[in-house]
Amino acid sequence: MKTRTRSQSRRFIPISKKCRLCKTVKLLNEFEIDEKTKDKHATICKECVTKRQPSICSCSCEICLDEKIMKTAFASMELLLSRIDNGLELPDAMYAMIANLAHSTGVLCDDCEKRVG
Repeated sequence: MKTRTRSQSRRFIPISKKCRLCKTVKLLNEFEIDEKTKDKHATICKECVTKRQPSICSCSCEICLDEKIMKTAFASMELLLSRIDNGLELPDAMYAMIANLAHSTGVLCDDCEKRVG
C-alpha cells in the first residue's frame, strides 16, 4: 500500500484565474462551468461572454421582424427537412409553408430556377 506524504495530499486549489479576453484575474465564480477544461471553468469570464454576444434589436420594424422570424424558423425547417428525409410524411399544406419560407429567404425550387434561367 502506497502512503502519501503531506505535500502530495495538500494540492493547491485555485480560487481565481485570468480571463483570456480582458486579461484580468477574477474569481472562479465569475466564469461559467466547463467540464472540458482542467479546472472545470471556462477560459472567458461571464462579463466578456455577454459583451461578445450580439445585441438583440428590440424594434418592431418589418425588416427586423422578418430577420428574427428567419433566424428562428430556418433552424426549425432544417430539422423538419431532416426528419422528412428519414421518412416523416407531412400534409401538402406544410410543404407549401416550407416552400414559402424558403422563397422568402431567396432559396429557389427547381421550378423557379427553370423560370428564372
